[in-house]
Amino acid sequence: SNPNPHSMINPELEDQVKNMIIEYKVMARYARQQGLDKNPDVQAEVARATDMVLMQQAVNDFLKKNPIDDAAIKAEYDKEAARWGKEEVRVRHILVKDQAEAKKIIEDINKGASFAKLAAEKTLDTQSKDVGGILDWTSPSVYTGDLSRAISGLKKGEMAKDPVQSPAGWHIVKVEDVRPAELFPKFEDRKMELRHIMLQRKVQAFIHERVLGADVKDAPAKK
Repeated sequence: SNPNPHSMINPELEDQVKNMIIEYKVMARYARQQGLDKNPDVQAEVARATDMVLMQQAVNDFLKKNPIDDAAIKAEYDKEAARWGKEEVRVRHILVKDQAEAKKIIEDINKGASFAKLAAEKTLDTQSKDVGGILDWTSPSVYTGDLSRAISGLKKGEMAKDPVQSPAGWHIVKVEDVRPAELFPKFEDRKMELRHIMLQRKVQAFIHERVLGADVKDAPAKK
């Protein structure tokens, strides 16, 4: 037979909870006897607390009626996996302030200068400076906008012909190595986190729709 779930609760904790509930009830009754429930500030606070509880219940009710099933999570996972792609790259880069300097560095490399040596001397990226500008293995999609596009278009051992701009400055980029993707998490490892993200999105959309369609009058009515 199944054990009584209540018997599995720590008796000391159960007593604390019971005592707390008793304290709440006794003190609330005392506050009413003192007429504090008639205080407009208290009434406003109670109304706010009630609104919060009702909002949470509305969200819970919505999620109960519109659950996120495994098929939806798997579909989202497949989209993420497609964005990550089938290959990962090891990029070497040099980050500088302006385009002219970046172009000059590309010229020097094309004339035979060492990419790694120039990275150690000139890059503004402190994390890769001491390792000749080399970055960790990742998907080209992890890089921002133009960088991602430039890196995706390069084969193993190729350097971009032109500097690439990002919010950080100008980059000289080279794809040092390419391999089949192996860093993207397995579905089972990603499932819980993805479910949480999808729930948050769903709740935000639900609340947003209600707010857009609402006629909320926060201002007190004129007498």
